[in-house]
Amino acid sequence: MFYNENTYIKMKASGKEDEFDKKYEEALESVKGYFGKEYPNIIINDVNEEKKIKDISPIDESELAEFQLASKESIERAIDILSSGYKKWFQVPYDARVNIIEKALRMLQERKFEFAALLTYENGKNRYEAMGDVDEAIDFMKYYSMSMIENHGFIKFTGKAYENEESMSFMKPYGLFAVISPFNFFSIGVGMTTGPLITGNAVLLKPSSDIPLSLYLFVRLLIEAGVNKDAIAFVSGTGSLIGDIITENKKVSGVVFTGSRDVGLRIFKNATKYGPKPVITEMGGKDAVIISDKADLKKAVEGCVRSSFGFAGQKCSASSLIYVHEKIYDEFIEKFVERTKSIKVGDPREKSTFMNPVVNKDAYEKYKKMCETYFKEGKILTGARIMDRKGYYVEPTVITDLKPDSYIVRNEIFLPAVAIIKVKSIDDAINDINSMDYGLTGGIFTEDPEEYQHYFESVDVGVVYANRAAGASTGAMVGSQPFVGWKLSGSTGKGTGSFYYLTQFLREQSITIAH
Repeated sequence: MFYNENTYIKMKASGKEDEFDKKYEEALESVKGYFGKEYPNIIINDVNEEKKIKDISPIDESELAEFQLASKESIERAIDILSSGYKKWFQVPYDARVNIIEKALRMLQERKFEFAALLTYENGKNRYEAMGDVDEAIDFMKYYSMSMIENHGFIKFTGKAYENEESMSFMKPYGLFAVISPFNFFSIGVGMTTGPLITGNAVLLKPSSDIPLSLYLFVRLLIEAGVNKDAIAFVSGTGSLIGDIITENKKVSGVVFTGSRDVGLRIFKNATKYGPKPVITEMGGKDAVIISDKADLKKAVEGCVRSSFGFAGQKCSASSLIYVHEKIYDEFIEKFVERTKSIKVGDPREKSTFMNPVVNKDAYEKYKKMCETYFKEGKILTGARIMDRKGYYVEPTVITDLKPDSYIVRNEIFLPAVAIIKVKSIDDAINDINSMDYGLTGGIFTEDPEEYQHYFESVDVGVVYANRAAGASTGAMVGSQPFVGWKLSGSTGKGTGSFYYLTQFLREQSITIAH
């Protein structure tokens, strides 16, 4: 039986909320011991480079640590080592590989408050978002371990074509997967690494330069748990400088990427330059929520606020578009703006903070530019201002009266900004959603089962919800809601945290023995 980690929910339910806060706040102090240091790349051994990159906190723009800008020579050396080293790792029996991953997840469980506190400093998540992120990382490791055992390592006896023959299907690794992970979820980096690794592949992990420390420590943890040193490597650096070097290399057997559409398409092109190989990309979304005239507006407002402004809208599942039926449009707008204005924006280390700063200076400058240009394409109901304090703090923004082809309506924003559009019917909203390039997540609020069933059957989106006050389009849980993108939101049609995920890192070999 699979159980989600759910640390905060479980501690609160058992009357231990004060203990949760105490452990988190103690971790905020203890992790300072990691700061002010230089961290190497990991390629069998520690590797330092001539050029460096800095890990900057969005909270106050302070420098947390220094990392390496990987050189072409170092990357090629890592690829050479890993592309042959995976064979020794695959020879470790699948149940023994599972035991190693389970040992690593127990170590992560023991240090979960430490990793949550690190995420608060690195990408600005408040304590609840940060702990939820670490919990999801643990869930990925648990779920993929369970999948390997339940499927017997994906080895299956297939029968006899002839009386003197025995045949089997043996799923085997491709070799080396390059994993290029995003800034917004530590858990995504962990899941993208665990998937190919537990199935017997080697992994070259290149994390976002906004959360290198968290994933550096995770790789150290994997090695300590028993993963072969020639099956896992960590290289830091900006994607624009080293991404092409990694993805174009012929010895890289496959690529796993989460990030923007443009970068994902470039990676897909680079990776398949010399022939077909698995390229597993999740490329964001333009996630829309529909509010029916039969909706419970209290649930709808809360669900949309949480989905649009949780983690400052920096989730590929964040709802940046809300379609509201004309009959309840004015009432919804009034309640939604009132609730948005009540959001506490501030230092994510403070318990009362809901919305954190945006992740880095580039995101901050993008928001400022949007205030000067695209936000003005419509009517600004609240927000569209930066906050006068050190750090990358901006206001949650609500916009109406936008044209159907305006930039904000058609493009992923990845900032705390949401557009609200009046519609005459649910079908009008569904048709507009289906015309989008993306198809990642979405939601509907209606108390009429026929309406949400019609939405589920008609909308071209991979992850959909009905009446979810905890997050209208966000909050997929490993094992319950596979996270899958359609159209330009994903390249495989299979989701993370699902029973189909691991097979993407394996290729089938048919084996027959004649007697």
